[in-house]
Amino acid sequence: MTISSTRHNSPTNRYSLRCKFLQNLPINRHSLQPISLKDREPFAVGGTRRCYLMPGNPDRCVKVLRDDRTPELRRAALKGIRRLRPLRYYDDQLREIEVYERLTKKPTPRLWEHVPEFFGTVRTDMGIGIVTQLFRNYDGSYPLNLEEQVPLGVDSTLQTAIDTFKTWLLDELFLSRDLLPHNIIVVRAEPDSCKLVIVDGLGNSEFIPVSNWLGAAARRKIRRKITKFEHRLELLR
Repeated sequence: MTISSTRHNSPTNRYSLRCKFLQNLPINRHSLQPISLKDREPFAVGGTRRCYLMPGNPDRCVKVLRDDRTPELRRAALKGIRRLRPLRYYDDQLREIEVYERLTKKPTPRLWEHVPEFFGTVRTDMGIGIVTQLFRNYDGSYPLNLEEQVPLGVDSTLQTAIDTFKTWLLDELFLSRDLLPHNIIVVRAEPDSCKLVIVDGLGNSEFIPVSNWLGAAARRKIRRKITKFEHRLELLR
């Protein structure tokens, strides 16, 4: 009994069981077939994931891992001590799902102002899919990210959006791995206004997540992230 319990509680087995559990959670519980994405074109491709329109729901998107950026491949490409880290450390899908689960357990009125609303996970023919709100501009186009937008100029509406976003981070004690400009989009719901939405890099990057437990630690960490964020934007101007 002791040996069996140890096996099931090892980090590797917990990771495997967690992935299997999520893989079998369809959003539409009346449909047990995985959603087919392989024959569709993604509307965006990031460093580790592809983003697709949700079939049958144009207001939502599905994020799946790229087949060349699986946790196994990412860890195998590393050298030295980093290869000793558990697989879950390299699984962006699982880490983001866990972040969203924490957020939805303690929702606030302003939670979804600057982060896509989470609608759960779905099985796809490309693995676990994360389903979130899809943003478009007032003219139907997809928003630019800050890395694309800032070099084109920072007008008063964009500067206001940047300032509002920074205030929201501190008010909500919203933790991110890094506030990278390419992970933050500029949504223009109206011609004369915009807002920032962070679409990737969610969660706490600390090895021991002290900032998840202590508000003062979280606030200090967020201020440091904002300072680095401001520096990155200055380099793009």
